[in-house]
Amino acid sequence: MALLSKNMARIIFMIVLIAVSGFSLATAQEAIEIKVFLDRDSGGWNDKKSDYAFLAEVDGCRIKWNAVEDKDGTRSLVVHRKCKIPFSEQAPIHLAILKKINAQTEISSFKYISWGPFCRGNDWSWCIPIAKASLESKEFIDHCRKYPKNIETVSSNNIFIKLANETNSYKPLSDIFMEFGVNIQLRTVEKVFALRLKETPFHVQLQDLDIKGNPLVMYDAGMTYFYIIKLK
Repeated sequence: MALLSKNMARIIFMIVLIAVSGFSLATAQEAIEIKVFLDRDSGGWNDKKSDYAFLAEVDGCRIKWNAVEDKDGTRSLVVHRKCKIPFSEQAPIHLAILKKINAQTEISSFKYISWGPFCRGNDWSWCIPIAKASLESKEFIDHCRKYPKNIETVSSNNIFIKLANETNSYKPLSDIFMEFGVNIQLRTVEKVFALRLKETPFHVQLQDLDIKGNPLVMYDAGMTYFYIIKLK
């Protein structure tokens, strides 16, 4: 087995300390090095006032959050992630980055998050609840039956947003933002993906449902945007 990088080994060591000696999660997050820099390589600078990148890199995972402020005062967060690990293991890295951002600009002052694909890599944990829900969604079933002949059918984008919010499939990310006194809600998506159940990359995980036939399921989106809502 290849040796772990010093960075990842240090994080694992701190997590073990949490388990055996009661160290705080904040202590473990201090082991995550975060680089902060003005991101001149990002696009759209004609409309931007500032764009600071917050970058963390550990073994098999590169996560960058950009804190953007437009000239009209609108603030947004843009996420770029390339990870081989599931989101459950990414979560401490995202939290550490957001704490760094919050120390500079309060998270509650940002309007939305540009998240990218809903699911990524081999982690389908957010997409599976949507696929399950789509099997029983009258709107989705009706959409599949009528599309593309009936232009009055509800759009697949709207159905995806509704199912994602109803199932709260992105709860692990929402829980992170709760620490900053805000909630998030999926509001906009682009390019929704659907496949026959047996063709999906996670169909084995749905075998216990004993589904008849090979129905079409909705499960992912190529681009997603969450709005940030300040808690009262």
